[in-house]
This record gives sequence, structure tokens and C-alpha cells, in this order.
Amino acid sequence: MASEQWDMVSFECGSVAVVTRQNQLVRVCFEISQEAAVAAVRRYCPDAERVSQGYPKTVLSQLAEFFQGTRNEFDLALCTESLSAFAIKTHKELMKVSLGSIISYGELASRAGSPGAARAVGGVMSSNPFPLVVPCHRVVNANGRVGQYSGAHGTSTKTWLLDFESNLVAGLKA
Repeated sequence: MASEQWDMVSFECGSVAVVTRQNQLVRVCFEISQEAAVAAVRRYCPDAERVSQGYPKTVLSQLAEFFQGTRNEFDLALCTESLSAFAIKTHKELMKVSLGSIISYGELASRAGSPGAARAVGGVMSSNPFPLVVPCHRVVNANGRVGQYSGAHGTSTKTWLLDFESNLVAGLKA
């Protein structure tokens, strides 16, 4: 198996460490602090080597562009070998939800070909190895409430991300 590499950066909403292997994104660790992000890398990919070049830098550059408002979708290869077929279909459908938009767990389940599997979609979202890149923050409860979020500061970060994206879209329309 090829060796994994990682690097990290902090943004206004939290610290992000990314782990890559052979030009594929393996994991995004979106945490409250740099220390927590490093601990997450060590938990998920204990043998990963920290580097300041290569594919980790590509991923971090695209994330920085997203937070600068100059990128509204990512062009990254994702390592999906550990995901179920349902998770892969769900991620693909979620990636079609545009910047500043939201979708309910139930609607996402339907689009992924599994109507009635809203709870299963919730499970896929809570274990999403690629938060921000696969925008699980755009998935909300059927009543429009934000619901849970496992990244950084929890639901306050999810709300921040949704507001951030809405403001970006509003700026693009102005």
C-alpha cells in the first residue's frame, strides 16, 4: 500500500488537516484546533507523513480558494475504497447540490435511489471522510432545521458554513 501524506491549515471556522495517498484524498479532518486536527490524523492514519508539498497542498489550495470565495466546487480525486456503494451514490448526488443550496436527508436518499432511507443518509453524512469537499453541511432536516454536524464546532459551524455560502452566492448575484 502506498504511503499516506498529510498537511494542514487553519481557517476562520476551524483547522483542516488533509490526508492523501497517490493523488487521492483519503480524509479531511475538520476540527476545532490544530492540535485536534493532528490528533484526528493520527487516529485515522497513524503512519501518515507530514509534507508541505504535493497533493496535500493541492487539496489545501482548493479549500483556501473555497474560503476566499473563488472556488465553488472541488476538482479532487477521492479515495472511496472504504465506502459502501450506498455511501458512494449518496456522495455523488450530494456533490450535485450547488453552493448556497440545501437538501433534506430524505430528498438526498431519494436522489441516491433509496427513497425512505433518510436515516441511512444521516449515517453516511456523520461518517463522511471528506467534509467540506463532499458538502455534508448542505444536508438538513426535512423541516429545514440545520440538524447535526460532526465537523469542528458542530452545528454552529454548519450554520456558519451555510451562511458563508449564502453570502457568497448573494455576492455573485449582485
